[in-house]
Amino acid sequence: MKLALVIGNRFNPWHFQGYRLLPGKPDITVFRAQSEIQDYFDERNDTEFGFRFVTLPFNIQSPNPLARAWSAVRAHWADAEPRLLPFHERLEGYDLIQSWELFTDISAEALIAHKKYGIPLAVMVWDNIPFNMERSAERRQIKRSVIAGADLFIVHSERSRRMLRLEGVNESRIALVPPGVDTEMFSPGPGARAKFGLSDDEFVILFVGWFLPRKGIDFLLFALRELMNDPNVSARRVRLLMVGSGPGRERVAALIRRLDLESVCTFVGSLPYGRMPAAYRSADLFALPSIATPEWQEQFGMSLLEAMACGTPIVTTRSGAIPEIVGDSAVLCQPNDFMSLSDAFRTLMNEPRHRKDLGEAGRTRTVEHFSLSRFADGLSSAYQSVYGRVPG
Repeated sequence: MKLALVIGNRFNPWHFQGYRLLPGKPDITVFRAQSEIQDYFDERNDTEFGFRFVTLPFNIQSPNPLARAWSAVRAHWADAEPRLLPFHERLEGYDLIQSWELFTDISAEALIAHKKYGIPLAVMVWDNIPFNMERSAERRQIKRSVIAGADLFIVHSERSRRMLRLEGVNESRIALVPPGVDTEMFSPGPGARAKFGLSDDEFVILFVGWFLPRKGIDFLLFALRELMNDPNVSARRVRLLMVGSGPGRERVAALIRRLDLESVCTFVGSLPYGRMPAAYRSADLFALPSIATPEWQEQFGMSLLEAMACGTPIVTTRSGAIPEIVGDSAVLCQPNDFMSLSDAFRTLMNEPRHRKDLGEAGRTRTVEHFSLSRFADGLSSAYQSVYGRVPG
């Protein structure tokens, strides 16, 4: 089977771990857009997948200099969002297309190929907010067309499944396939604190992700400041280890200075994927304090799976799909609430047995529900349900 994966501009190494395990070893070509966001993900890529990669240009990257200049002017002065150049003709000859999200140019082009060449189309949906991303009439029309025309929708969470039901998608056209993590690579073991500039006597809280407000890093820093104000805690050595890059780092650094936390915060930037297990193993707990915005709630949180697989206890929030991912293996706090985060940190600092129990529960949950083989089998079953189907 020739599979076209059309994935947008957020490819990173864990996206394709399970695809290498698909039964029958399909011939996979990855079509991806190149952007500043993708550049940040590429910093982490230290893995060879053996797939072909095809770059999809935006209009601001058009080979036509006049078209490129006009698109750049509209983006700057008219706040026009960059749009992908048409590419559906490049999908001819594939046996199956998997695109990304309901509202994207990627799915719109994939739908044209689906209708023009009779290729089955599965759309992978991470979004979990009903009737989201409908700011323009054009986006609304793309969503309606994709919902009406695609053969199958692959979702990673129950929340996304229920969102699709609210938007009118029949249950028979939805496949729930939770992602997986490499539980051999991400597993409990000794840390490497010296490589991260950490001391053995420090209590290390780890954050992994974008430095964006929606990841809740502001509230994490507020909680840390409150923790340091506690005389019973300030006598201990506490360290926040931050792994990540991208937009927002300067803003976060300024907030750290304002809160007088420079002496207890360490930025290490983006790490190659192969170094991430050592980061999780070096931490006493992992924090993902995501918050919701009008257009986004935590859609899955792959860093949660990585931390769980490494046996690292987790403090996180009730945002989006997080509760169904972690189950009972994490401490769940109210989003946008530095006090509950601080209280959770303080409790776990003083209860090593509780930390151990959470870490073991997370590891067990990941092995049982989120293995790569389970993801590959679920994905294969979804593909087989539409493979060879001819659109009407």
